[in-house]
Amino acid sequence: MNHIIIIGFMGSGKTRVGKRLAKDLELPFIDVDRLITKQFNMSVKEIFERFGEPFYRALETLTIKNLIEDKERKVISLGAGLPAQEQNQQYLKQLGTIIYLKGSFAVLKKRLEGSNNPLIDGEDQEDKIKKLLKQRDPIYAKFADIQVVTGVKPFEDLIEEIKEKLEEYTKK
Repeated sequence: MNHIIIIGFMGSGKTRVGKRLAKDLELPFIDVDRLITKQFNMSVKEIFERFGEPFYRALETLTIKNLIEDKERKVISLGAGLPAQEQNQQYLKQLGTIIYLKGSFAVLKKRLEGSNNPLIDGEDQEDKIKKLLKQRDPIYAKFADIQVVTGVKPFEDLIEEIKEKLEEYTKK
């Protein structure tokens, strides 16, 4: 099944872009983080605090394995940490066409100000963002079929660029 998969760092706009892309392409939209939090009736932070990060990562793996089996084409936004987990990497390409929303440190830092994300919480938020970005960017780039830079151009132009690149990619 060739789902359209949106990956990127937290704050890159995965959910907003995914929802809009799904609307424009007349496809259902799924946000893996929201699917999990709805199922547990808890925030990601609460799941991390109560059950730990490994538990949450296992839920992500289970969710994407189920989505591979889903025959209805969808736009799917993945949590920022999901592609970085080795156990998930074997499933990424099976999911579909992967679009990486690449954001600069400055753009992501600004968007994440005041975030309560469990991985970047605390005083040294800037250092945590830099460290995670350095770790995850090569992974995202490795799996991406399409890359677009987020936070530089107006939202409408970004959506148009993604749709054009998707069309070109599917012609290959």
